[in-house]
Amino acid sequence: MFNDFIENLKTVAYQVLILYAIAGVGFAADKSKIFRREDTKKLIDLLFNIVLPITIINTFISMERTKEHIKGLALAFLLAALTHLLGIGISLLTFRKKDKMVRGIYHYATTFSNAAFLALPLAGSVVGKEGIFYSSCYVAVFNVFAFTYGIHEISGGKAEIKIRNLFLNPGSISVIIGIPLFLLQLNLPHFVTDTMGRISACNSPMAMIVFGTFFANCNLKNIFIKKEIYFVSFLRLILIPVIMMLLFKLTGVNGEMRTALTISASASIATNTAMYAAKYDNDTKLPSELVGQSSVFSVITMPVIVALSSVI
Repeated sequence: MFNDFIENLKTVAYQVLILYAIAGVGFAADKSKIFRREDTKKLIDLLFNIVLPITIINTFISMERTKEHIKGLALAFLLAALTHLLGIGISLLTFRKKDKMVRGIYHYATTFSNAAFLALPLAGSVVGKEGIFYSSCYVAVFNVFAFTYGIHEISGGKAEIKIRNLFLNPGSISVIIGIPLFLLQLNLPHFVTDTMGRISACNSPMAMIVFGTFFANCNLKNIFIKKEIYFVSFLRLILIPVIMMLLFKLTGVNGEMRTALTISASASIATNTAMYAAKYDNDTKLPSELVGQSSVFSVITMPVIVALSSVI
């Protein structure tokens, strides 16, 4: 078992380091003023609205329809929802004495992982298309909770929650399109699938370069002196994923699904914490510091937790 743990640790750590090396390109580009964080808005729109949905749809198209995959799809949605509900439950117990705007940032950061920009690319690198298949379910569930509990918290309860946004967002739409294509097993022309495949290949490097520009704008001093940030990193990177890892074990989830969902549950704090904070007139420095510290620590915590999940 120990040898399996070490081998799995090496595999995941290697893929994490590759992704963070790509993020380093974004970091360097920002610091050298070649490509600044202010320049990423359009690229984020491109990623979130086109590249990521095509990546998800392309994965559903390429998956073979089997009883195992159909059952796994339903189970992945359920476990992704339970992961977010656990995060919400834990977050609501914390920072009760803080101002509601600050409290909202901490609650959002505790609940939401970097599912699209880090977990999805990593799941694809470690597990392959099945990793993206199951992680896509997590991204869809992420969007449902982010557009409800998430914006309610990070806006200090001021934001209007629109039900249509639960489904009319790129992450959810791509899954809504992808599931029928997966179930029907349609044979699309090679020209279409090849085009989608090449666009999908852009997802990981583009997402990580954008991620690097966000990290370049963190206050590196603050991310290591605020005790509250350490606490949130502990909740996000260790407590929640460890609880879910044990739940995955108890529910009999194994193989690629367990790895993909563990990666999603153990990823660092969602990059869009800062984006939503800006959108809803909240502080943007604190979210950047939270994302920055959790990103640094996740280089160690993610490989360890994912490797553990494969041997318990």
